[in-house]
Amino acid sequence: MTKYLIRPEITCEVCPHRSSHGELSIFISLAILLALIALPASCSALPSGEQATITITSPTDGAEVWIDVVPPHVAVIGEVSAPSGIQSVHVRSGVGEVSCGNGTKFACSVPVATGENTLTVIAVDTLGHRAEKSLNVTVRIGLPPPPAITVSGRVTDPGGTPIAGATVRFESEFSLDNDPISVTTMTDDDGHYLIEDAIGYQQNLTVSKEGYLPLQREIIFENLTNTLDLELEPRSRTTPGFDLRVGIPALLGALLVYLVRRR
Repeated sequence: MTKYLIRPEITCEVCPHRSSHGELSIFISLAILLALIALPASCSALPSGEQATITITSPTDGAEVWIDVVPPHVAVIGEVSAPSGIQSVHVRSGVGEVSCGNGTKFACSVPVATGENTLTVIAVDTLGHRAEKSLNVTVRIGLPPPPAITVSGRVTDPGGTPIAGATVRFESEFSLDNDPISVTTMTDDDGHYLIEDAIGYQQNLTVSKEGYLPLQREIIFENLTNTLDLELEPRSRTTPGFDLRVGIPALLGALLVYLVRRR
């Protein structure tokens, strides 16, 4: 006997239904794939998160800082720039760390030790990015030494004639081991002089030259480099063997004797 296998016939109405589901799945997969491909490009459009930049205006790197209070502190001043905003600013030394707030400008006092110190400014922006900038300072305890000034000029007589070989001496108000600190020089043929490394702005000036009255003056200078012309008066000439301090009393005595004798 011959057997026949009869398969049910699939109508055309089912095929479009299955085809639409398949196309939808393919469309969703393509959309997800395109979204994954486009994701890095969209992320790059977000803020790049550049690190903060730090500028320290004071102190300068390698500076020598004199402090007359204990415990010593150094004022650190500067600015911070961050595109996303600033979360915090700190200054750290080998002794401690202090907070300087979260502004674009900062000024805070950080504890330091005597001698060499490394100061580090640490800035964190609102995205969590961290930036640092360091500098070195040397801390000295006590009052800063006075500045060394320079003075130049010319020594002349009242008529403007240069006086060569005059001694010019500047004596500082400061002393070293109880001895006054002074600088001495002599004028050249044109009467010029140059004083260098005179300590402090306040100086006691002395100019002397044989045949001239000595000049003494106290001067307070305002600059590190100064110009000062000086004038010496010549001594009055006297007759040899005649001294006013002796001659005048002698004349008065002679006059008195003359008047007595006339009586």
